[in-house]
Amino acid sequence: ATKVSKKYTEGVVLSGRLEALFRVVPPSLYLALAGTEGEEKAERMRVMREQGCSELEAVLHITQRLDEARGIGPAT
Repeated sequence: ATKVSKKYTEGVVLSGRLEALFRVVPPSLYLALAGTEGEEKAERMRVMREQGCSELEAVLHITQRLDEARGIGPAT
């Protein structure tokens, strides 16, 4: 399976009887908050420096970008 960046998260279940890959498509805010890969942390730090904001505010900026990239907008 090929992972599409910034659209979902993946997990794997490995047991004696089962091997399974699963994908979860959470809201953009959850993806931004969960960003633990090096490139995601670097992006958050870059936004913090550029905007002069807190980590939480940077996550909110990233959330807006993710929504735009995913073709979704704020709830109306």
